[in-house]
Amino acid sequence: MKNKTLIILIAITISLLMVLNSFAISQVNVKVFPLQNSNNNTNSTFIVGWSGTSLDTLNPYTYSSAISGWILMQVYPTLCVFGPNQTTLHPYLASSWQIFPNNDTAIFHLNPNAKWSDGVPITAEDVNYSYTMAEQNWSGESSYSNMITSISTPNNSTVIFHFTGIIFELVALVNVYIVPYHIWKNVNASSYFGYNTSQPFVSGGPFTITKYVPSQYIELSRNSNFWIPSEKPHIQNLIFQFFTSGSSMFSSLEAGQIDAAAPQLSPSLANTVKNDSNLILTVSPSDMYYYVAFNVYPFGKGNPTLKNLSVREALAHAVNLTALTDLIWHGYAVPIASQFPPTQPFYDHALQPYSYNVSLANEILNNSGFKYGPNGIRESPNGTLLSYTLYVPSSMSTEIEAANILATQYWSKIGVKVTVEAVDTGTLDSIIWPNFTQDMDLWDWGVTLADPTQLFIFTNTAINESLSDSGYMNATYDSLYESMMYTSSIQQMKNISNQLQVMLYQDLPYLPLYSPLSLQAYSKKWTNISTDYPGGPFGGMDWRTFITVEPNTTSPVIKPVNNYSGIIAAISIIVILILVAIAYIFLRRRKRDGT
Repeated sequence: MKNKTLIILIAITISLLMVLNSFAISQVNVKVFPLQNSNNNTNSTFIVGWSGTSLDTLNPYTYSSAISGWILMQVYPTLCVFGPNQTTLHPYLASSWQIFPNNDTAIFHLNPNAKWSDGVPITAEDVNYSYTMAEQNWSGESSYSNMITSISTPNNSTVIFHFTGIIFELVALVNVYIVPYHIWKNVNASSYFGYNTSQPFVSGGPFTITKYVPSQYIELSRNSNFWIPSEKPHIQNLIFQFFTSGSSMFSSLEAGQIDAAAPQLSPSLANTVKNDSNLILTVSPSDMYYYVAFNVYPFGKGNPTLKNLSVREALAHAVNLTALTDLIWHGYAVPIASQFPPTQPFYDHALQPYSYNVSLANEILNNSGFKYGPNGIRESPNGTLLSYTLYVPSSMSTEIEAANILATQYWSKIGVKVTVEAVDTGTLDSIIWPNFTQDMDLWDWGVTLADPTQLFIFTNTAINESLSDSGYMNATYDSLYESMMYTSSIQQMKNISNQLQVMLYQDLPYLPLYSPLSLQAYSKKWTNISTDYPGGPFGGMDWRTFITVEPNTTSPVIKPVNNYSGIIAAISIIVILILVAIAYIFLRRRKRDGT
């Protein structure tokens, strides 16, 4: 009887273990199927994490941050849009047009179905107002519109532009957002934030803004009145969630709390993403570059020794840019020598980064009278130490690392002391503008690839518009830039653009560093996301991303469920202990009974 009892107990235990093991195996790979999607889906929400430069405004005439421009792209139309190659114009608000370069005239016919989210038709009056505001001297869009000499509107659906120069076709048609005149006529366009919580946001794009919590998130919802049926978004809601660091953003992506990470993943995470069965890594052409800006503003309050070209040349020669690029970007970036990414058609490939030559750097400083002081730091002939603060946005962990390498491994070798200070972008803005109290900053620029007006940031006008972080002033440069804006051919524009880049290379208001490929990631719960536009799908120039994205109904996401495996392991151990205890008791009884 005892033997039968023991056998039964053992059988039950083994069976229980087999069931538990089977249950554990089934739970290790739980299939999570997303909701079915369609254009009428009212439940789909796509959440993008953003750890780049903070949103500064929702005013299309005064913004400078990439995230602001990216949001504006979703809510306001432009006359045309570019394809991925940045050379072919496609219709948007304008359904057709004729450009007569010999007469400097262009005629645009607006889509007759176009209307604002409040139902008011979008007319030529809106276009006229928008371009007029863009041309104002306070507007950051002026470089996209100042080649326009006049605008006429013979009727509600026709706009006639008179312009000077080939630049009109490259920048004026794709970069000036059209805003609703019936709303904006009631605000001060130069100071308006662009969003008012007391009234519904009026949109002309595929989405409209429904909620904004500063420093936390902005929510957009599908514009039910969007007037291009084929380009209505497949999702209902779009949320941009702001993060103060790339690491916290990535942790949220791994945890499934957000659906995509932008604008740039740390290259050290690339393999982590590749090995994660729930994520997809995207690698897209670059639309940005990183640089160190030196404060050379004649009226600035930074360390005055940086206004000396010899100091800047020495700093440039003291950096092994190839090694720095490889160390920071792990093969996902290239060193650069100009103020464009190399994928930009106006990049001057004849320029090469300054040679890495520590001996030459020291020789330049010695010959210019910057001798070592008693504390090991060089000083100017009047005793000003070559001691600087290098500011870097606190959200850019990769660039904080780069800044520290510049300070400790390169510039310290030539007797220059650099202290790295990471601050949020709002603080950095206030340090630089309007009084230029900084020494240096390590930052980035995103560039429209068919657009040479990136060179505008080195003009005197850009200082007044808080776009220049170097304070570079050169009357010859300004005059040459102005002439570029009125050339009649692309080749002439490239020639002048190259001359401007050479001037900047020689004068060194910026030390260009590198241009990284766009590394981003998103959850496999989503599909229909293109990666062919410069800058990638989440933060570049792809206006289609949130029109085409939809839940993935074909490929289940495999998510490990560690909680179950832990519980199973604990139960298994308990069952084994019980089995051992039963066996022990059984054997003890046999001895006690003398059997």
